[in-house]
Amino acid sequence: MKKIIYNKKTALTIAMIILISAMCSALTVQNAAGEETRLSLGYTGSAFQDSNSNDVKAAVSVLIRKIAWKYFGKSEANYYENSSEMVAALKSGKVQVLCGPAEEYMGFRNLAPVEPILMTSSSSDPDIELLLLVRKDSGIKSLSDLKNNSIILPPQNSKTKSFFLLWIETMLMRKGYSSIETYFSTVKKSKTASQGIMPVFFRQADACVVTRHVLNLTVEMNPQLGKELVPIASIDKLSHGIISVDRRLPDETKNKIKQAFMSLPNSSDGKQLLMLFLVNKFLPFRPEYLTTTEALFAEHQRLKSKLTRR
Repeated sequence: MKKIIYNKKTALTIAMIILISAMCSALTVQNAAGEETRLSLGYTGSAFQDSNSNDVKAAVSVLIRKIAWKYFGKSEANYYENSSEMVAALKSGKVQVLCGPAEEYMGFRNLAPVEPILMTSSSSDPDIELLLLVRKDSGIKSLSDLKNNSIILPPQNSKTKSFFLLWIETMLMRKGYSSIETYFSTVKKSKTASQGIMPVFFRQADACVVTRHVLNLTVEMNPQLGKELVPIASIDKLSHGIISVDRRLPDETKNKIKQAFMSLPNSSDGKQLLMLFLVNKFLPFRPEYLTTTEALFAEHQRLKSKLTRR
């Protein structure tokens, strides 16, 4: 597997243009009469955490012009500032396909007529594992030892609470702490999913949260990290990304959308682009893939309500 440099925003933006273009071109659905039907895809900045909103909007602007020229405007991608706007667009029929991380889907799944059809995977497994990392020689053995110390979290969209933050908050609330900011001396956000690792390695921060997949890729490039860093907490079986559709669509259309996405990894260009976004493949949605994710959300809400009543 080729190693990917994740902190190059320009490369990510260009790749995003091509990737969504490939999706949109594949998502031009044929109706029973053989005529083409416009299909619209919606997404927010949460889908591309290493690119800022301006990068995303510029990419979509280029994308629309490209599709209008090559595909006669039969499909389109729409960027939304937040999931509320995206859900409103789906309700009104402006978009039929929603793409984003599982935590975003969990926030709107009961607010819109959506049906999950595919899961994204960053490895051979359909789920992700989160790790709380520290230096092996730091003397820190548990979350309790991190009180009044510093932590680095991966980037997140300001409109959606990420798994990273949700998990840390849940562990703290189990101990009776209601605020991550008052528990740690410093809470910083890294610019990319992998950039929190090196400050811990160089003793510039006490802990960081990363996925197992990102850690493994980073250790491949620098094996010394695997010897010096150790996880003191973890949670696995969390969902990656979810592709959902308007459940009011005909079953035939839903199946064609699913087939279009599933075909993307079959080309060499598609594989390279999916790798750039840490997506290995698409998998048909199964309810059990959400079990751990739903449990984390439920526990977080229950503990938050309990602490609020105090």
